[in-house]
Amino acid sequence: MKLLDERLIEFVKNKHKEENFDLEKFLSPQESDLRDANLFTDIDKITDKIKKAINEKKKILIYGDYDCDGICSSTILYLYLKSEGANVDVFIPNRFENGYGISVDAIDEILSNFMPDLIITVDLGITAVEEVEILKQEGVDVIITDHHIPLEEVPDCLILDPKHNNEKYGFDALCGAGVAMKLVEALAGRGEANKYLDFAGIATVGDIVPLVDENRVIAKLGIDRINSGNCHKSLTFLIKKMELGEISSTDISFKIVPRLNACGRMDNAIKVFDFLISEDDKELEEKYQEIESDNNLRLVCIDKGNKIIDKELEKLNIDEPSVLVSGDFHEGIIGILASRVCHEYNKPTIIFTETENGTLKGSGRSIPSVDLHKLVSELNDGLLENFGGHKMAIGVEILPEAFETFKKRLNDKILEVSNPSDFLNEKNKYDILVTEDDFSEKFLSQVNLLEPFGCDNEKPVFAIKQEKMGIEPISEKAFKHYKCFTKNNNAIVGFNFYKNVSLIKSESEKLINIDIGKNTYKGKSQISIQAKSVTLLCPKESENAKMNNYLSSLYNLYYSKFDFNNKEKYFSLSEEKLEETIKKLFVESEFGTIVVAKNQKDYDVIHRLGLENYISSEPYKNAQNAVLCCELGVYSISSVKGYKNIIFLSKTFDEENLYFSQKLNVYEPENKSAEEVKISKDRQIFGVCYKQIMNFAGLKANDIIDLAGKLSIKDSANSPAQYLLCLIVFMELNFIEFDEILNNIKILKAKKMELSSSVIYNAVE
Repeated sequence: MKLLDERLIEFVKNKHKEENFDLEKFLSPQESDLRDANLFTDIDKITDKIKKAINEKKKILIYGDYDCDGICSSTILYLYLKSEGANVDVFIPNRFENGYGISVDAIDEILSNFMPDLIITVDLGITAVEEVEILKQEGVDVIITDHHIPLEEVPDCLILDPKHNNEKYGFDALCGAGVAMKLVEALAGRGEANKYLDFAGIATVGDIVPLVDENRVIAKLGIDRINSGNCHKSLTFLIKKMELGEISSTDISFKIVPRLNACGRMDNAIKVFDFLISEDDKELEEKYQEIESDNNLRLVCIDKGNKIIDKELEKLNIDEPSVLVSGDFHEGIIGILASRVCHEYNKPTIIFTETENGTLKGSGRSIPSVDLHKLVSELNDGLLENFGGHKMAIGVEILPEAFETFKKRLNDKILEVSNPSDFLNEKNKYDILVTEDDFSEKFLSQVNLLEPFGCDNEKPVFAIKQEKMGIEPISEKAFKHYKCFTKNNNAIVGFNFYKNVSLIKSESEKLINIDIGKNTYKGKSQISIQAKSVTLLCPKESENAKMNNYLSSLYNLYYSKFDFNNKEKYFSLSEEKLEETIKKLFVESEFGTIVVAKNQKDYDVIHRLGLENYISSEPYKNAQNAVLCCELGVYSISSVKGYKNIIFLSKTFDEENLYFSQKLNVYEPENKSAEEVKISKDRQIFGVCYKQIMNFAGLKANDIIDLAGKLSIKDSANSPAQYLLCLIVFMELNFIEFDEILNNIKILKAKKMELSSSVIYNAVE
């Protein structure tokens, strides 16, 4: 058996508790572990029909899906049939003109342009009952090869689908390219099929099918084939152009597959197929540039789509068990948006956009505990125009007037099969605790024995404990991404880590969830440690605590638009009653309550109530119960959307100047605890800060709190609180404004005014 760290052995065994699990087979998948393709039901009839068509020079048309799996499936079957001298062509539908699957419009195009005798579908067709009948009436024979879930009625033709009700193959989780490769095996033997392991391996990882059993073997052997250089020329060309070197499943998931999917999302996937089958250097370069162009357009559309969806999500009813949004999105990226929102809210999500023919086309993603395909299929009683997919990802089409009905019925079904705990975000959960000694080639090589990673074989989440750490922005011009430095000065990169800066700087013991990998740049590789999340283990008050509390007060006073008069939802309680309220609210529901801790006394309450596991770096998008420590940043009222209760463990509001949201029940203790923060109203200091603000007017920031922190990094003589006070006063006097679209400061041409003209300036002691 390969040597493996004991922690990794325990992790694997905990993940794979199935009976007869063989660790050695898991670590060393072999070709002999592949199943026999001849076990498929009707495989003899299917191969006989194909061989007859080849021998009789009948026109064969491969009909494939427009995603990576469909394109790879088409490539596998085309290259094999072409090598046998078959009269074969490939048709890949255009997402925008033909829609998903076999459509009537596509049939007209096929009959006119290809005049096929036999159509073999790959990665689609299992639900095309009516369309297959139309083709048969036109004299076209059809073989369906697919891996999606069939509906109650299936097409009346030969079918090769491991999920087919009558299938006895023994493993039902192959992707479309896996099925295509098995078909080649049945036609010509395993040796011939193995020539296409590179394409099948990429598709198996990219289509997010479970990487267990035969899928693990296909993915592992496929990646090995690519890294050995014994792969198709197009893949060698692609990897070289992308400067990837030796690839991993992560490279496939996040670098290769998005590119191969981009053309189908933005234009026409046939250009990717043409690239994959090509042997000509000039054609490969031309097609690669087209793929890159579509991929860049994809990124632009995603950025635009994210901005649109963020506005739509402001209208979201957080109490509903799913997220359904309809908006003006590019049809090609709605699946990407659905995936992002599903991850953020930890709820089944479907993003819809209107098509040219007036329907709403949606792409859905789900959480492990909710079989979205099963639930939506139960709505297929006239409500759905089109539908397909699997447990975790679906495509659906409805009429605009059916949206609200569809939404209500789906939510009702989700509530029937789920529990509130199913929607809890476990972003601070980890698998293996490591030390800095594990930041090594030796440990990483052990981790890589568990490759390929993906669905049902996720890479372990590592965590490391640290106390005081150094931190600095990766770029002097962009304060969004940071490098954190451990006790032994090892660097941990935190992308979009600006919200965690004060937490990293604190002396509190913290747990950092990390990924250990390898970064390759210009042919050179090195160990890369990337931070995923941070949580406090033992919060304690630092020198910044009072300042952060003051920042919070200033921010809320100016920005949160609290109602100053309505006291119906304000509760001032004794400390004993306050703790009883927390216990009650946290027991009643896992959602809706925030506890805010600001000092050591508050942290002691957290420990006493056993709330350490609820500590979060920010409020949750799904309004999950959370404990926010002042070390974790400052929050506006918009960031606590969906919450019902906010409990301050320390006195926060003055009786004569209450400010709180009408939508939140606000609880705080009766006792008043004065806090001091050193800031200055000196005109000279305001002048220095104004010059600094002008110098960095283009500095990107999440909000003015974030901007104040970044300006203070540039000018260590003045604190974030000082800069925040200056920013607020200058904004009140119309010297500057914060552009919420560009996320930076604009310098305004305002008339000269004295600082004493500012209400905020005069209110500050």
